[in-house]
Amino acid sequence: MPRFVLVLFLTLSFSFVFSQAPQVGTTIEKEFESTTVPDKWKNESAVIIGQKTEYLFSRVVSGKNVYVVRIQEYMHKRIKLQDKNSLEKFSTFYYVTMGKDGNADYKIIKANGKESKVNMSTAIEEDQDVPAMYKPILFKMNFKKMKIAIPDLEVGDIVDYTIKSSYDWDMKQEGIEFTPFIFSLANNYPTMFQQYRFTMADGMKVRYRAFNGAPNIKYDPKASVLGDKNSYLSYYFLDKDREKSNEERWSFEYRNTPTVKFRVVLLADNDEESKGLGQATIDRSALDMDRVYARFMPAAGYMTTTVTSLVGYTTEYMLKKKNEGVLKTDDDIIRETYYCLRKVFLEMYYKGPVHSDLEKYMTGKKLYKKVLAAEKKDVTSKKEEKEDEIRINGVTFATALRVALAAMGIPAELFVYEPRNLGNWRDALFMEELDYVLRVKGKKKYYYLEAFNNFDAFATPFAYLEGVEGYAIGYQEKNQYLRATIPSSTVNENMERQQYVLDFATGMDLIKAERTSSYLGASKKGRIEQANLDRSYLNYDFDKYYNEPKKTKKNENVVVESSNKYDDPDKEERIRDRKELFEKDLKENFDIDKYQEFELLKDGRFGDTAWLQYNEKFTLKKLISKAGRNYIVEIGKMIGDQIKLDSNEIKTRQTDIWIPFARTIENSITVNIPTGYSVDGVQDLVSTVENESGSFSSTAKLDGDKLIITTRKLYKKSFDKKEAWGNYIAFLEPAYKFSQAKIVLKKK
Repeated sequence: MPRFVLVLFLTLSFSFVFSQAPQVGTTIEKEFESTTVPDKWKNESAVIIGQKTEYLFSRVVSGKNVYVVRIQEYMHKRIKLQDKNSLEKFSTFYYVTMGKDGNADYKIIKANGKESKVNMSTAIEEDQDVPAMYKPILFKMNFKKMKIAIPDLEVGDIVDYTIKSSYDWDMKQEGIEFTPFIFSLANNYPTMFQQYRFTMADGMKVRYRAFNGAPNIKYDPKASVLGDKNSYLSYYFLDKDREKSNEERWSFEYRNTPTVKFRVVLLADNDEESKGLGQATIDRSALDMDRVYARFMPAAGYMTTTVTSLVGYTTEYMLKKKNEGVLKTDDDIIRETYYCLRKVFLEMYYKGPVHSDLEKYMTGKKLYKKVLAAEKKDVTSKKEEKEDEIRINGVTFATALRVALAAMGIPAELFVYEPRNLGNWRDALFMEELDYVLRVKGKKKYYYLEAFNNFDAFATPFAYLEGVEGYAIGYQEKNQYLRATIPSSTVNENMERQQYVLDFATGMDLIKAERTSSYLGASKKGRIEQANLDRSYLNYDFDKYYNEPKKTKKNENVVVESSNKYDDPDKEERIRDRKELFEKDLKENFDIDKYQEFELLKDGRFGDTAWLQYNEKFTLKKLISKAGRNYIVEIGKMIGDQIKLDSNEIKTRQTDIWIPFARTIENSITVNIPTGYSVDGVQDLVSTVENESGSFSSTAKLDGDKLIITTRKLYKKSFDKKEAWGNYIAFLEPAYKFSQAKIVLKKK
């Protein structure tokens, strides 16, 4: 345990009598007696009559010093069910408790006023995720998920349930800043009344900020307990008559809905922030950058044996290539250092400690030879299963890459940022919200580099880094940090392109298709992992960044097995698995008769612009149907599923628009027209819509016995205000309309 934390603990000495301590759940507000809902919500599926969440922070005395704080949680909800859909939604009750002693009570109030209690002893533990409405706002700390069936619900019923649990927070292990609360006041159902209450023993303070119209916290003198030896101060906020929040596509809950950030902090005599604070107080201050610097600066300076080994191999290889004149610019050095470091990391994992070049440097050749010999004798040893995807630890990555670049005279910075889904930098309140990447300056721009996995290409855009704000921490001098923003990626950096060639079977019942798919930037996510399942890329990595072992002394007669290859006895099985995965993905969009072939053309892992590209062959059914002497072809379906906006989406937009990233989606479809047929409906395939937010365009032309169709859809931004929603409707609607388009093959 860090010494400065221990000092804080040793200064916390209290002596209290706990007879005056308040209890959670003792006050039931009159709002929970109601059985009626406002007329304006009579057509809603369900209405939350009342909702209360309460937390109590009290000290548990153990001898002279206090090291444990007991956190008690209480939840109470009362909901009226108003249609059959709500009966289905509430037919299973989920509840989440923290600690070991959690329990729940559940009752049903019928329309005639009769109440019945549910026997909770039949509840069972749930290992899957629970619906959002059942999650407590503090969804952490040794929680347990339970569920129970609720039979015989009827329209007009009111369900009323409470949940109690507690957790003992050990400050020796977990520190003096308790887990922060970040939660939205929005619900999927209209809410008549909701209250959140936080009561804490004296000697604690609250860090609190309200966003997007959430109410401010208030001190409650009536619920507080003031005494000579111990006191409890209670704070709360109320929210009433809140309309339901519709789940909209491309929306960040914490940036678009009323949101609260809240944390209880224990005060201490030697804590500078605590001086002069006798009672529990409210702190609305933002993060202090000096403290952020002190917290995160070590993240790119944490030297370990592993880091030393990674850096040693990488710098030796890079300096050799630099001296050979292979690397011409700083940008070349930065990029190749990233890739070489990735190779060393993957080699350590996939070859194992004694099979990698790196470990031959670390253990020495004689030991390496002995271990190999012992392994050959051990025929009973089982093969170790390796994951298909791993990601390097963030601290290891930041330190190793920064130190390796520094060895070549290129400085790097640690960029600490507030994640996009939580807000701008000014919205950050807790250290736990922040994350970091490495920032390196090239000739024309800064590169923002995330801790890599097997497949990340150099400077790959990530959706969660789009336009985020933060500070770049430098290492060339002390207390060096500068405010900065990561630029959003563009439509040319994230691309998806599919090229089809279609032929009709002799019987005109199937379509033979060949498709070449290409992806760039953030659009590769979810595809590049499957495409590289055969691990062939490891051979390329190990060969390109192979560092010849140092020569032995002339009189040292030791033969060392050395290989720049990766031997995978399960490669054929992986190839079969890959084909099955892509066939499964294809079946989500098409009715497949037969999936014939997959070929990886570009692995998408190298270069500043690293395209992932692969070719597939398959046959399709149900896209062509006979109509007399002619055939109808649902050609629009070849561009894949398009967004279909429902009437509510077209009518209104409640929240700002957070697109994952700007991108381009292109399709090219070449139809080989069968002999003896002409094509009708070509003119209906041509359209163009463009505005400042995006566009959709399609072309179609006859070229001899071929019909050539192209479509192009652009999302030009990663963010727009809700007032721009009409721009999205303008190009999403024609894209969906095109996906329903048909052509007719007419018999001549």
